[in-house]
Amino acid sequence: MQNGKACLGDIIYRYITADQFSPECLLDCLDLSSEHHTLDIANRIEAAIHVWRLKDHKKHLSSAKARRSWGGKVKGLVADSEKNKNHFLAQRAETLLESLKHRFPGLPQTALDMAKIQYNKVHYFFPLIFSLN
Repeated sequence: MQNGKACLGDIIYRYITADQFSPECLLDCLDLSSEHHTLDIANRIEAAIHVWRLKDHKKHLSSAKARRSWGGKVKGLVADSEKNKNHFLAQRAETLLESLKHRFPGLPQTALDMAKIQYNKVHYFFPLIFSLN
């Protein structure tokens, strides 16, 4: 599994993690000149969202188990900050994806959307999503 930064690429990742985040400004800076480029960006954003949500979920499960001991409680504090970061980045990426879809309402379905329809589950799609990059 890749990380969210690898899914997005350096430029989009830097914008999403910046203190001042504006999805519209980021979209203005990206090459959205063709449907192919725009769909590729949408696929990358969805892949990053999925990775961050999955990591957030895994951190939540592991921190709940680890908090049974004192050492686990200390590790849990560190895990909480990482979990919050993943949640924060996923929310920003979702906002960016919503703005992109709003700007291009006729955009075809993303790879994740198609896979959800085909398999009716999200966790089977990692090979499909990452083979697009």
